[in-house]
Amino acid sequence: MCGIAGIISNRPIDMLVAKNMNDTLIHRGPDGEGYLCSSGTLNTANVGHTIKLNKKYNTNFVFTHRRLAIHDLSDAGRQPMSYLDKYWLVFNGEIYNFLELRTELKQRGYVFHSQTDSEVILAAYDFWGVDCLNKFNGEWAFALFDSVRDTIFISRDRFGIKPLYYFSCPDLFLFASEIKAILQHPSVRKKPNYTYLQRYLTDGPNEYAHETAFENIFHFDFSSYLLLPMHDLLHPEKIRSRKFWSLDPNFSMEKLDEMKLINYSETYYALLEDAVKVRLRADVSVAANLSGGLDSSSVLHCIKQNHQSSVDHSIQTFSSVYQTPGTHYCDESAMIKEIAHHLNVTSHTIEPSVNEIPDEHRKMIYYLDSPPESTLMSSWYTAKLVNSANIRVTLSGEGADEQLAGYLRYLAYYFSNINLRDSIKSYPFFKGIVGARSYLQVGLITNILKKLFGEKLTQFLYHRAGRNEKLFTPANEKLKQDIFSLLVNLHHVDERVFMAFSIEQRAPFMDHRLVEFLASVPIAYKLAKGNTKYLARHAFDAFLPASINWNKQKLGWPIPESFWFKGQLKQWMDDTIETSVFLNKDFFKSKINLHTKSLTKKIRLLNMAVWYDVFFK
Repeated sequence: MCGIAGIISNRPIDMLVAKNMNDTLIHRGPDGEGYLCSSGTLNTANVGHTIKLNKKYNTNFVFTHRRLAIHDLSDAGRQPMSYLDKYWLVFNGEIYNFLELRTELKQRGYVFHSQTDSEVILAAYDFWGVDCLNKFNGEWAFALFDSVRDTIFISRDRFGIKPLYYFSCPDLFLFASEIKAILQHPSVRKKPNYTYLQRYLTDGPNEYAHETAFENIFHFDFSSYLLLPMHDLLHPEKIRSRKFWSLDPNFSMEKLDEMKLINYSETYYALLEDAVKVRLRADVSVAANLSGGLDSSSVLHCIKQNHQSSVDHSIQTFSSVYQTPGTHYCDESAMIKEIAHHLNVTSHTIEPSVNEIPDEHRKMIYYLDSPPESTLMSSWYTAKLVNSANIRVTLSGEGADEQLAGYLRYLAYYFSNINLRDSIKSYPFFKGIVGARSYLQVGLITNILKKLFGEKLTQFLYHRAGRNEKLFTPANEKLKQDIFSLLVNLHHVDERVFMAFSIEQRAPFMDHRLVEFLASVPIAYKLAKGNTKYLARHAFDAFLPASINWNKQKLGWPIPESFWFKGQLKQWMDDTIETSVFLNKDFFKSKINLHTKSLTKKIRLLNMAVWYDVFFK
């Protein structure tokens, strides 16, 4: 995983501007820098490793790259990378099945000069064209230049894991892994996107939208690609990405069948184990994040299984814990110790220091580019701990809840749509889940009202009561919606936090083979017998301690923000919000309450105040 950026223009390009853009991404790639430029560039002697193409093109351009060396640590792996004296690539991400694709392409006559997945992308594009995207198992954001046809191929992965942004106006197109790089260009007027920020204060972050927190800077769409002549990038109306992948859930309301359950469980286990296996491929050390829950424990078990057949390795895990009096409600150290002992791995833990939070929070906001939902200190300190151990790759359990119905909110959708009699019969089993009753009651009441009045009238009544959830949406459809919305927010946070410390974070649950399989599994196998994620629990029942595998309390990297902001950090939070020049602007005065009692909304105000200070003051 690396950092990429590019400038395409009708005017001469100053390479020092390109270098400034690239330098802001050094945390994404501390192992090297590289530049590809056309003949119409200035100051090329004042930057790092530079390749200048002498052929005359319709536009001037510079592609830049910051390298985090994971595969083939030699100079053969540096970028921009060329292939067949025709293609040039700047790439951020991982293609986990590159060894299999490399073998297939070698059988078709292709020759490789490095041990990288980057070179496989180039050969795959030469052979399959844009259809190569459907062959890739991984996450990516890349720009591929065909120097013969003078065309550009840009793509972002299926799930929006790897970031890619762009700025476009007549005669100028910029792209980069992070917004802060784009802001370095003198033609970009740095300005807050007030519409986006107002929605953020009301509904939280929206990293899956086209817009960003900065005006006229946009997300490149995920699951998408762009293929067009390079000069067309200078005409904003011609920039239209195309989807290359979608997800089709199974909406069946069939009841659980024990034989099918066994088959589904075996397939699930095999897919997850292989997803972990290919994500262990690296020429640097690989470790795991461990919360002590089912998802990260399942990944850790699969890591252990893959290591048993190789040379002896000491598997390391990294976690944030909370053992200061008053923060124990967020502490998962007991479960972390239990699973680490059960699997015989080396566990490392860290506890955030409340005195450091203001400074660390400010750094976090800088690296995220946009205000997040919380302070993120659990993941931030875990990443700090990983970095201190000189680990460059970690595996996480991210993405399981949105596919296996791990969050309690999915119970409302499930109970709204199953047979009413089954809903009533199942209620006593699910109410044993901590915090589930309100969701169960909403689902059950909705089911009853639907029976009495029909869907349209029931939805109307809910809307009048101020509830906008479309509870008649099938639960598997709701999972799909969250994969392409709320989960994208989590990808953004996870990717940025760990890349701030030059760490590549890998998520086996986001292997597209596993995602497609789980979408095909009826909801009755995910919410069953009083359990969320029932399929996963059934699959790992023989491998994990029952206290972990069948735990009915959902935590998920909690942060003791209530304890901090009602105690030692209260004054800092209040002062930051109340003295914020940005929050006191006329645009916000009539729309927000700086003295809200909601902790969630106060943290959003805090995040936005600090965000403005970081990027505009």
